Amino acid sequence: MTTMIMPITAMATRTSMTETAEFQRQHWFSPAFPVGGYAYSHGIEKAVETGDITRGESLTAWIDGILRLGAGRNDAILLAEAWRRAGGEGGAADPDGLLALAELGIALGLSQERRLETAQQGSAFYALVASSWPHPRWFDWPDGRELPYPVAVGVAGAIHGQPLRPLLGAYLQAFAANLLAAGIRLAVIGQSEAQSRLASLLPTLSALADEAMAASLDDLGGMAIRGDLMSLRHETQTTRLFRS
Repeated sequence: MTTMIMPITAMATRTSMTETAEFQRQHWFSPAFPVGGYAYSHGIEKAVETGDITRGESLTAWIDGILRLGAGRNDAILLAEAWRRAGGEGGAADPDGLLALAELGIALGLSQERRLETAQQGSAFYALVASSWPHPRWFDWPDGRELPYPVAVGVAGAIHGQPLRPLLGAYLQAFAANLLAAGIRLAVIGQSEAQSRLASLLPTLSALADEAMAASLDDLGGMAIRGDLMSLRHETQTTRLFRS
């Protein structure tokens, strides 16, 4: 008996655009989508070693700070701008503008490990979406040009017609979930508690997504000073599980 596999384009014609977009987001931000996020803790590993993070409450507060005052907010703004420059909602694509935006995104990484974190995940995500969700509007990213993770997501989302607000929400949720997963591996928090902690971050995640919808590059910035310091100090940490 031969099993027929329906092409993606044929599948899309038999499902609503909303259902297809939701399926894509669940696929792209699933822990099973191998972008390598499990290898990075965003400096949390060092914060655990120094005693800044000791249990679920302090881990959640730390992540909330990163989201509101650090890379979480900046990533959301970069994602939204990449979505626009890639032609979101039928706009004209601006390849040169995307390259400049990618350079800015890399420059915002305040440590070598943070730059590696976003560039490695960005290139992996972009390649995986290109292979698993091919699209006639897809364009190859120039060789040797680093691609930050939020910029890669914004470009892929625009090309596939993803609405911006749900895309932002899904990205930020995955960002927070990955940091909580780092806490699980570092034995700071258990799996069950991590789920309730993630749910408690919903107001922050929702507010950030709403803010990024109206923000511009002039709104980029950060005040997660302790988090940045832990990321820098992690580079010389002797024993570690994570690459950042």
